[in-house]
Amino acid sequence: MNSHTNRAARSTIFAGLLLPVIACLPFIHSAARADVVFTGLDERQELNVRAFLSLATTRCDSARWRVDRLFRDADKGIRNALQALGYYEAVISKSLRWDEECWHAEFDIQAGEPVRLGKVDIVVDGPAASDDLFLQRVSAERPAAGDTLDHGRYTAFKASIMRAAMHAGYFDADFEHSTVTVNRDKRSADVDMQFHSGPKYRFGSVSFTAGILREELLLGYTDIRPGNPYSARLISELYEALNGSSYFETVSISTEPANPADNTVPVTVSLTPAKRRVYSIGGGYTTDSGLNGRLGYSNRRMNIRGHQFDSRLFLSEVRSELNAAYRWPRNDPRREWYSVTAGIQHQETSTSENDTYKIGVQRTRNLGKDWLETRYIDYALEDFTVADQDTDSQLLMFGSSWETTKGRELGRSAKGYRFSFDLRGASDKLVSDTSFVQLRSTAKWIRSMGANTRVIARAHLGLTAIDDVSTLPASVRFFAGGDQSIRGYEFESLGPVNDDGDVIGGTHLVDASLEFDHRVWDKWAIAAFVDSGSAFNDSDIEFSTGVGVGLRWYSPIGPIRIDFAHPLDDPDKSVRVHIGFGPDL
Repeated sequence: MNSHTNRAARSTIFAGLLLPVIACLPFIHSAARADVVFTGLDERQELNVRAFLSLATTRCDSARWRVDRLFRDADKGIRNALQALGYYEAVISKSLRWDEECWHAEFDIQAGEPVRLGKVDIVVDGPAASDDLFLQRVSAERPAAGDTLDHGRYTAFKASIMRAAMHAGYFDADFEHSTVTVNRDKRSADVDMQFHSGPKYRFGSVSFTAGILREELLLGYTDIRPGNPYSARLISELYEALNGSSYFETVSISTEPANPADNTVPVTVSLTPAKRRVYSIGGGYTTDSGLNGRLGYSNRRMNIRGHQFDSRLFLSEVRSELNAAYRWPRNDPRREWYSVTAGIQHQETSTSENDTYKIGVQRTRNLGKDWLETRYIDYALEDFTVADQDTDSQLLMFGSSWETTKGRELGRSAKGYRFSFDLRGASDKLVSDTSFVQLRSTAKWIRSMGANTRVIARAHLGLTAIDDVSTLPASVRFFAGGDQSIRGYEFESLGPVNDDGDVIGGTHLVDASLEFDHRVWDKWAIAAFVDSGSAFNDSDIEFSTGVGVGLRWYSPIGPIRIDFAHPLDDPDKSVRVHIGFGPDL
């Protein structure tokens, strides 16, 4: 019977660490060319033996005396490598031969039956003994009776306990003792481990780099408060929140030095401000809007209270607009912001023309981790022309929207979704020229079918409760057709018509699309799709359908799409080419 103390176990365990395996991988390939052959071992056993055996990495041109010595001593290295994995009864047969070009070693090894764990006694004392979260972490990787003895796993388990202790704030934690006792005759091993957590530390003072933002605002980015129990999760959440705030170029958080006198750790946050003013310029082409250009200006830190300003100018053949927003955080800047917005827009399509002037206020907040809610009040003046109707309108709209997105990427999204809902309305008894309630919703869903093929589904739904559609401004009516609707038809060219056959827009909208795309080479994919839908009033639905094929290039600036779509409802119409770009979601 062999009894290994903590020190002896460490020396044996060292031989079984997986790190040497990883570190020696480049040499394993070279050793294989030198013709060192092992038979009788499984893949994991052979990897560990090669990683520990110096002979396996010796070159063909090494001195003969050195090769002979390493070959002679190989048995010891093989046994140590296998014992680290729990195999103590290895039987080794070996041979070495030389030829004019190199030397050749062969090892036939029978590892035998492994040593298995018998009694596993792991005791945690101190405050951590009643810490359910800590105990769950320990239990997740705890070795169990009947497992094969693996010194590498044993060492990793001890390390995981220490990591969990540091993560939970037990900075004085240590092992009272940890022993592995191996009985070769019975092929069994007992584990006896006692871990003392020491006191759980608490947060001390919380300080931030001064002069960038108010400390009250910065404290809103964290739930850490002096005196609260230490949690590494809260440190990580603070880092992520500050790093994603757009205020800072770099974020660094230190929790040293700990104070053992009162068991506290300070939190020191070092911040480097991001560039305050940001300018952007861009351009492109889409079938719906034609040639377009964009200009942008943002002030990401107008004052120490964290107020921000953002403005965007968009110019195109079909739609041009200028928008601006002034926003500021509430008590919890991670979840809630207020904004004042203003904008003007001109849009001219084959079915309508309108000029809109809008001002509004809104409150945006996170609902949990996934949903973003925006409540808003917008006042809009609109001059519009639809068919033979040429008039103006004013609306004071109250609304709420909800949006969630998962899997959004600049490149090719393997899976994900986007859902949005917007409920708004106005009353002719409160400033507005008409009364209505309207729901707009969109959905997009992406799933992979194998490594290179995806299915993409998209849908839009719009519902309006109103007595007379003619009182609705053009921007609030529903039209169908275009890049993001029913390809094969011109942008907003589909909808209910008047007695002269002119499209006047509808109170309701439904359209859907199903697309398959297949990557054919690196950043290139081909697609096939079908779109169908209708803009309509009441129940007078006439669906229009388009089918087509497309080409996708996942460029460094995002996906670029070229679609060739044909309308099934009107075979005489030619194929329309749609060009667009932007993330899949």
